[in-house]
Amino acid sequence: MIRRGEDYIRSLREGNHPVVYYDGKVVDNIVDHPAFKIPVRTTASYYDLHWDPEKREKLRHYSPVLGDEVGISFMIPRSKPDLRRLAEGLITIYDHYKGFFGRSPDYLNMWSAVFAAHHDYFSKHFGSKFGENAIEIYREHAKRDLFFTHAIVAPMYDRSKPPSQWPDPYIWAGVLRETSEGVVVRGAAMISTSAAYAEWLWYLPNIRRDTDPRYAIFFAIPTNTKGVKVLARRSFAPRDGYSEFEYPISSRYEESDGLLIFDDVLIPRENIIFYKKPEEIENFMWHEVRLRAWFNWHFVIQHYCRLKFLAGLAIAVAQASGIDSFINVQEKLGEILIYLALNEAAIYGSIELAEELPNIVRPNAQIAIAASHFNMKALPRANEILRLISAGASIPIPSSIKDFENTEERVYIEKYLSMKGINALERVKLFNLLWDVIGSEAGIRYEQYDRFSRGDSTIRWAQTYTEVYKSKHEELKKMTKDILDQMPNPKQ
Repeated sequence: MIRRGEDYIRSLREGNHPVVYYDGKVVDNIVDHPAFKIPVRTTASYYDLHWDPEKREKLRHYSPVLGDEVGISFMIPRSKPDLRRLAEGLITIYDHYKGFFGRSPDYLNMWSAVFAAHHDYFSKHFGSKFGENAIEIYREHAKRDLFFTHAIVAPMYDRSKPPSQWPDPYIWAGVLRETSEGVVVRGAAMISTSAAYAEWLWYLPNIRRDTDPRYAIFFAIPTNTKGVKVLARRSFAPRDGYSEFEYPISSRYEESDGLLIFDDVLIPRENIIFYKKPEEIENFMWHEVRLRAWFNWHFVIQHYCRLKFLAGLAIAVAQASGIDSFINVQEKLGEILIYLALNEAAIYGSIELAEELPNIVRPNAQIAIAASHFNMKALPRANEILRLISAGASIPIPSSIKDFENTEERVYIEKYLSMKGINALERVKLFNLLWDVIGSEAGIRYEQYDRFSRGDSTIRWAQTYTEVYKSKHEELKKMTKDILDQMPNPKQ
């Protein structure tokens, strides 16, 4: 039930991945290809983490559905203590990643568990077979401990019109035709992180972009299904000759993103859970299933772990350079720590105020979504603070570890690059780490992802008013109304 890293790597070698295009060629060997070997091995470390004697208790869960132990991220929480245990398991995983590598297998494991818990929703609105599909996909996913990825967003062809009005309505993925076996899907989706080295995928479009029924299909399929292809972006792995010394984040947590293409892909009926009812998207995302509550909660956990790392990095830089006694620096360090505290409060507050449903206990949606939307600005701001407190000192760092191996050069490095609190070697390591977070391609990619992975922050912050807290408008206004009602009116 719970795999080791070597099992995952063996699966990829056996061809359980999509057709991947990189640098003008189809990739023959995903496992050892320079563009993918880092995330493949980091994913393998996720599986091995479940066998770590010090962590396995937090990362394993006995599933009554499957009658065996599974990874904690497959848990269907039935109580608040279960939900807290799930959160602390995810924190263990993202502490391992220092809050990076957000498309780790646990993310979509949680989605499959949520869909299975709400199988009655799919049965009620789409037919009993769809509910059965949700359960069976979850069983297969958990039993084989598969690595799922996902894709949601329409390609950016013409945002002024819905995709059904584009010259080719199948730029975005939609049902081309039905067959006796299922449906044929044509089109593409971005940004599919980890698609190149995932074994299965969930496809869930954002129906708000277009309510044409052809786009209203949610399904799960193996990534090696005929017609599934990935156009991978340029890798941000360290250049040849550089290693973890120069790029400690890029060399561990580089994730691949790509454009996912469905080139007339046959989706069997047993792989579909949502079909032909675009009007149900609100129930799915905001009400009955509330997928938005779950994936935003997961984002908050990721970002809580990242903020712990960023706070420690900022404190280390400030103390090493002797600026931590400056009030303006203390204010900035305090700002990151405030973000950290608010995220911790959001995680445990969302558990304490969780919704206890018959089929699952769900984190409080308003807290989870609001905190996640807040982090769309808080995480980039934390990176900005790191840039501000390090200033120009973040730039003139020797080019590689080889500079320390030149005895003549090392004399100068040790004299001029040491700092008040640390020697030159420690300083270069620290500032290489800093630069990989705030200045490298991988670091900037993470910042861009933090800003936009849930959409435009303007829209998301507005939705906090128009949707997330809509049900509380009258309750919140009542305090104002109470005062207004007590104020005297002029005499007639």
